Amino acid sequence: MGVTGKSFEGSSYVSPGARGKFKAPNVSQGVSIDEFTLVIIGKATNGVYCNDSNLTDDERYMVFANFDDAKKVLGGGELLEAVYLADSPSGEDDFAGGPQLFKILNVCPNTKAFFDFPSLETGETHKISYPIPGPNGKKVRIKKNASAKTIEIGNADGSQTSPKLERKILDVTYTGDGQFAKITIDATKINITLSGTVPTDGTTNIDVLFADYPSVGEAVDFINSKLGYVANLIDAPEFLCANLDHIKAVDNISVKTTAATLYANLYEEEIFLKNSGLAEITVGATRKALAGTTNTIFLTSGGATGTPSGTDVKDAITFSKKVSGLYRNLLTSTLSDKISWKTAGYDNISPDGQMETISGCGGDLVQTVDERRAEARTLGVYWMTYGVEKFEFFGLDGNKKTYPGFMLSVIDNAISASNSPRHSPTWKQLNILRSMENLHGLVGDQCIRDGGLVLRQNPSNRAWVIERSVTTELKDNIVLNEKQSVGTALTMVRRLREGFNSRFIGRAPVDDQALVQGVKVSDVIGYVERSLQTFVEEGFMMGSAELGIKAFKEEIGIQIDGDTWSFTDLQGNVVLPINFIFYILSLKPLQGKA
Repeated sequence: MGVTGKSFEGSSYVSPGARGKFKAPNVSQGVSIDEFTLVIIGKATNGVYCNDSNLTDDERYMVFANFDDAKKVLGGGELLEAVYLADSPSGEDDFAGGPQLFKILNVCPNTKAFFDFPSLETGETHKISYPIPGPNGKKVRIKKNASAKTIEIGNADGSQTSPKLERKILDVTYTGDGQFAKITIDATKINITLSGTVPTDGTTNIDVLFADYPSVGEAVDFINSKLGYVANLIDAPEFLCANLDHIKAVDNISVKTTAATLYANLYEEEIFLKNSGLAEITVGATRKALAGTTNTIFLTSGGATGTPSGTDVKDAITFSKKVSGLYRNLLTSTLSDKISWKTAGYDNISPDGQMETISGCGGDLVQTVDERRAEARTLGVYWMTYGVEKFEFFGLDGNKKTYPGFMLSVIDNAISASNSPRHSPTWKQLNILRSMENLHGLVGDQCIRDGGLVLRQNPSNRAWVIERSVTTELKDNIVLNEKQSVGTALTMVRRLREGFNSRFIGRAPVDDQALVQGVKVSDVIGYVERSLQTFVEEGFMMGSAELGIKAFKEEIGIQIDGDTWSFTDLQGNVVLPINFIFYILSLKPLQGKA
């Protein structure tokens, strides 16, 4: 029979595990690599198409540690510009390093550069492609030296030459009294056919079927078990017969009296090209090595930057829910895509999504300030930031360029991903040249109230800063408005959930006096208290003895309903940045009673 499920946040769930959701009270009270990861969706000149369903999930996005790594693959486009801006977002030492990891989703259906390289089999070719789609692959050049059996491959960064690509696998001899013995190899078998004078010694034709004898060790044993045949193993016995070079009847290879050696030269060429990082082979109908070339051959076919279709961005947003990372950005001008982005963020932080995240987007270069403010209000949720202001910095070509608001959101998230989530991007020195709009004063305040990121110049050192790093949440609640506070809270939710599941899920609860193994209520309460104390030690929550405020409420209750455990009165004071000092002797935001 089925199960009815348990209720959480108004929905019924049948999957066991701890479920959590960040809530801020209406009135405010006083490490995984994901915490330092920035996921970005946009367009790139080169790179894997993230909506290619023929690829595995891990192959549909690209991972880079820094801008230099990304540049070698992406070549250009707004995705590379985003990594460029995010790699060193701030001039302050604590935040200058940028995220530790970039996960890039490219919405351009780029095509691979390739060339149909001639094979030793007359009239047939093997397709040699650059592994990364886009025009960069057209710079790859290949030359095959037939006599030396070597391959030279390279691009603008240099070239490499292989050793002799020859691999002997086994040899076969027919010792019977048949007149002729010819060998052939295709994709399914090794065949030896006897012809001419009929053998009188009982020897017959043989077929070594790869389905029955997949390794050459097995094939050699089978051949040696047949009357009148001798096979000698040269290479490793586990080498697969399917990787042998083919021999056709027209090749007229005899195994009568003199042994014929079977090779896997094409396999060696495949391995070399793959290990070079510059090429991969799609083998044609006949497995024979590449033919020699007089001149260097470039991968002149394909290699184009694709244009995204109407659904590419939304499809990428849907797929991105499988890609982990606390911070993520969408580079788009289309409001409907941004609304889909908002929905995806909700799915991520939901009990089923279990992937706490803060999303970012922003305005483009065409929209008016009022239009951008309206978009920020439309996207009003606590898990999303919105970049409003345009700014100037150097482009990838070294010339000055104006960047749109959605790139300001990238910088904001990059600062957060460069250090602990408890640090705010507010008022941190940015590595940009200047604002292109100067949305200060009343207009800037209005943008901030609408949940937008705007720039301001620090009067002391003239550096440009984000005036206040806020989310688009419109409630009058500082916990929901400060991105740093949301990031801190979501990080604690994730750690509690993952830790609880790894320790307790699937284990049976027992009485406190039980002598058998199991989970006691005290075990669960102890785990939660230790976790909260760790959050205090790491600066995620704070209290004050002078103000009579505890970092978290210690009277934690547990409610049990079958296999569902939930907590009551689990409250804590999330750390807030000190944003305003109104008077030297009075820190207004820090309130309490001694």
